[in-house]
Amino acid sequence: MTQASVSAHGVSKFHSTGVALLFVLPALCLFTAFALVPTLAVLQYSFTKWDGISKVKEWVGLANYAGLFTDKVFWEAFLNTLEWSAIVVAVNVGLGLVAAAVLARLGRGRVFIQTCFMVPVVMAPITTAIIWRWMYQPDGPLNLSLIGLGLEQFVMPWLGNPHTALPAIAIAHCWSTIGLSIVIFLAGLQAIDEELYDAAIIDGASPIQTFWHVTLPAMRPVTAVVTVLTVTHAFKEFDLVWAMTKGGPVRASEILSTYMFKRGAIENNYGYGAAIAVALLVIVTSAMGIYAWLQRRAEGQP
Repeated sequence: MTQASVSAHGVSKFHSTGVALLFVLPALCLFTAFALVPTLAVLQYSFTKWDGISKVKEWVGLANYAGLFTDKVFWEAFLNTLEWSAIVVAVNVGLGLVAAAVLARLGRGRVFIQTCFMVPVVMAPITTAIIWRWMYQPDGPLNLSLIGLGLEQFVMPWLGNPHTALPAIAIAHCWSTIGLSIVIFLAGLQAIDEELYDAAIIDGASPIQTFWHVTLPAMRPVTAVVTVLTVTHAFKEFDLVWAMTKGGPVRASEILSTYMFKRGAIENNYGYGAAIAVALLVIVTSAMGIYAWLQRRAEGQP
């Protein structure tokens, strides 16, 4: 290859890179303006004592983070967040995959059922909160249904009971988000080679065995994507919990996002609220990193 051709190849490669960067630049600018800069600002605020109004931000170093370790409410909210996320992942990933597998085998009516699952996804969270607050009322449809079935012993104020408030809101959250998981799972199921199912049938595998030994292994990459999306959404959930219980009763449904809002926006302690936000970011990032590592190990990758 001559020097002229090498030079021409370098110019062409530089031109291609420049064109690619030109297309990426608008998205990069938006990401920088609305994600990176606010994140760095929150990180900066977490080292200060600031009421959110005055221009003076008192530098306190790691005092806000040190306060988290002795803050009993923070750790209570952290445990509630873990419980909340466990329920959401179990329903959205586990039940979502089973529902998608059933829908994939349906003929007529599949599109209609899939559309019904997607309707709650496009609803505003406040609408979901209003619907489920009405469902959980002491004289609401859920308790009336239990009475009609002769199960009066299970009737209770679902959002007023500290033992049921968080799971009740988690079910409402799953109702409004599981449709997206089902759609993603359905797309993954359609990519599985039908010959694998034919081979399983020839070998005499039952539907449950086929699902366990064929569908689950083939859906592992899609399951990883849905799990990451579900966990991320669960950890940052705020509006539904706030609209239904505001973290009550007696902090039974207090999660990190609602506690962050209370300490920052309501109590005007933006420095401490920012520290909670940074802690939440670290927790989510660490959880996703551990999950990705476990996935690579399960697939035999280093």
